Amino acid sequence: MGKKRDIKQIEAVARLFHMDEIQRRDFGDFIESEKLEGNQGTLNPKGDFTFEELKQKAKEFLGYDDA
Repeated sequence: MGKKRDIKQIEAVARLFHMDEIQRRDFGDFIESEKLEGNQGTLNPKGDFTFEELKQKAKEFLGYDDA
């Protein structure tokens, strides 16, 4: 998956969860740190996240109890 598509999916999830611009940027940083820490997604060998995985990560990022 290209970098552009990654960003578009992160932005789509951020909109879905009504994140403001600062939260969206922080969410992107959170996703990158998750990948660096070995908490990778299943989309491809690079560890990119599927859209469903990004939604779950957004819940974790925002501190939702049902994450």
